[in-house]
Amino acid sequence: MSRTAQNIKFIRQHYGISQRRLASLLSVSVRTVQHWEQADYAPSGPAVKLIQLLANNDAVFTELISIEEDEAIMYLEHDDQAFTIMGVPFRNEAEYRATLDATISNMYEGFEPTVADIELAREADDLGRPLTGAEILAKINARNSVPNK
Repeated sequence: MSRTAQNIKFIRQHYGISQRRLASLLSVSVRTVQHWEQADYAPSGPAVKLIQLLANNDAVFTELISIEEDEAIMYLEHDDQAFTIMGVPFRNEAEYRATLDATISNMYEGFEPTVADIELAREADDLGRPLTGAEILAKINARNSVPNK
């Protein structure tokens, strides 16, 4: 039996998971995991590295489980040709890219941007300088004090 087949069986036994669960974690079919375990053929590319990591590091398993359970896929509506984010237009590519990068980075921390947030970021670009904390707070308070019609 190949070393990879042994590693895959070890991983499943170590974590107490089925072939189906391992297949889900690795984003492959159950049949593929079965073929790997039977040494019919070997995994390639990123699957090999991920199997090695799973065999040697419990934190990788924990991380894969958390990713699998996080059903919310982050996506920010944007148009690279029109320089718009959530329909909000930017004057040039530099301002567009800076806002897009900053917004996406904050989304990894749990930030869920609204159109108003993107407009606020564009206003900072229009000023040619970052908004101060007081300016941002004033704009947020003004935005929140306007009653919905």
